[in-house]
Amino acid sequence: MKKSQFILVSQLKDQLLEFPAIVSLLEKKDPFFVEKMLSWLKSVENILSTNTISEVSEIAGFRSKILAGKISDERSFNAKKNQLKVTANLLHDAQNCVLNVLLPHETKMNECRDITKQILALAAQTTSPLYTSEITFEDFVQKVWSHILSDNDLKLGGIKLKSMLSEMDIIMLIADEIDINDFS
Repeated sequence: MKKSQFILVSQLKDQLLEFPAIVSLLEKKDPFFVEKMLSWLKSVENILSTNTISEVSEIAGFRSKILAGKISDERSFNAKKNQLKVTANLLHDAQNCVLNVLLPHETKMNECRDITKQILALAAQTTSPLYTSEITFEDFVQKVWSHILSDNDLKLGGIKLKSMLSEMDIIMLIADEIDINDFS
């Protein structure tokens, strides 16, 4: 079964949107900066691991450097200061690693989004009304998807989407892009 590109892109974007707040913690010399960064790395690690993306090891490596920075023969204040320095030095590399994973998936999703918009525009022009107030939105989206796959003029676009995404992702994309008024 294909993993959800839609969910992966959404989760990685959410992680990157959290990143400026972590940098602000460093700027404000927040005492929980290191813990917040470790938590962020662990969240990213879980996303990458779930999606079997090999960069999970790089993120784990960043986490290990931060944890190793805490280990010191010196007094605990110096160990904490050392860990803070190590963490600060890893910020850009960690963010860049996540961005490098995200970009190809996001590009693919944007391409599929464009295809979906085109198919929906064509379907809206050539289809009798598919939406009524008695039908749930989910059923409506499924009905539109079924129509796309059964219509000879729209089928090629549907097949192209199926070759790039899971069925669940396609349904989420259609739900994201569809305008009920076009099918009423």
